[in-house]
Amino acid sequence: MRRNNPYRPQPGGEPPLLVGRDAEVQTVETTLASAREGGPMRPSVFIGLRGMGKTSLLRRCAAIAREDGAVVVSIEATAGIPMAGALAEGIADAKRQVSLGARIRGAVDGIRRALPSAAIDLPHDMGKIELDLRGGEYQLPLRRALEDLNDAVRRRDSYLVLAIDEIQEADLTDLSDIVMFVHATAGTTKPAVLLGAGLTNSAEHLHDAKTYTERWRYPRLECLNEQDTRDAIAVPAREKGVEFSDGALALLVAETGGYPFFIQEYASVLWTFTDGPIIEVGDVRDRMIGVRKDLDEQFYALRFGRLTNRECAYALAVASLGGGPQPVHKVAEVFDMKSSDLSSVRNQLIKKEVLFAEAPGTIEFRMPLTERYIGRNRATLEARANGSTLANITRPRR
Repeated sequence: MRRNNPYRPQPGGEPPLLVGRDAEVQTVETTLASAREGGPMRPSVFIGLRGMGKTSLLRRCAAIAREDGAVVVSIEATAGIPMAGALAEGIADAKRQVSLGARIRGAVDGIRRALPSAAIDLPHDMGKIELDLRGGEYQLPLRRALEDLNDAVRRRDSYLVLAIDEIQEADLTDLSDIVMFVHATAGTTKPAVLLGAGLTNSAEHLHDAKTYTERWRYPRLECLNEQDTRDAIAVPAREKGVEFSDGALALLVAETGGYPFFIQEYASVLWTFTDGPIIEVGDVRDRMIGVRKDLDEQFYALRFGRLTNRECAYALAVASLGGGPQPVHKVAEVFDMKSSDLSSVRNQLIKKEVLFAEAPGTIEFRMPLTERYIGRNRATLEARANGSTLANITRPRR
């Protein structure tokens, strides 16, 4: 059993090698260089399904900004919780950056004073914590405080970067205020940079905050191609004196489908439970079935186990159209029905986190490679679908 595992399969974990994202990094580097010199700034928000490496890419870009001398305020939005608490934490982290001078630290304190507070009960009688309240009352003071911070940062020949993760969960009121601040600076010689990461509905969510965000960049992260998948697996091991045979790599490319989270999971297991300087095809085959079973249980089986028969039929219909976003009317055509007739089934699948609505009129599976899971379990799912009591939902065409 090897130690010093270089792979990071945990959610949000930073992989040892960030591959396949060079174009996105280069775009951000260009944006940072322009903002530093007081030039035009266009925000970038990385979008994609879970496990595509959005958070890792955002963190890498934030690190590049810090290395470039920027003051970076990192925020993670949480559903149902105003952003003031997360913003306060991000500002506190920025204040601890050793490069901050007294003027910038004073501006940071001004922002923290502008943030409201509210008591939120903790579970198990643990007491309360102070986060946020007062709704829109603090918007103007917060914007002014952000402007003060931006001015102070600029006086020190630096620039401000806001990095917001899970941006699709951000409270619209708070998000609108931050977006307005960034937008206002974009037309000046002191632009603040906004970088974000979120699910594929992030663009729509930001549009709900302010319509002009439709002009932002929204690069969508997809599964890696074959060569990038090979590099993501082989290079970290090679740096520690371990090689994957060509056959082992070919099998892992096919098995993982280039899905970044699966790449880390399979490689991590193989690193941990094999010995010797070379990981061979037999090693992959010995571990592959067990890893696949664990991932099926973790990602798919629990969700599909909660589906009704008619929901199984709808999921089969979506899978029959292939991967990626699908128009809801195309799914309805599988049943020779109108999409409105299937809205209740579709909404339940969204609620049960099997499907995801990127934008009005489209639908896709929430987890990547769901089509493969359905293919492996088609007989069971079709048997359930055929047991549907809805007379107007029939077995989907294949």
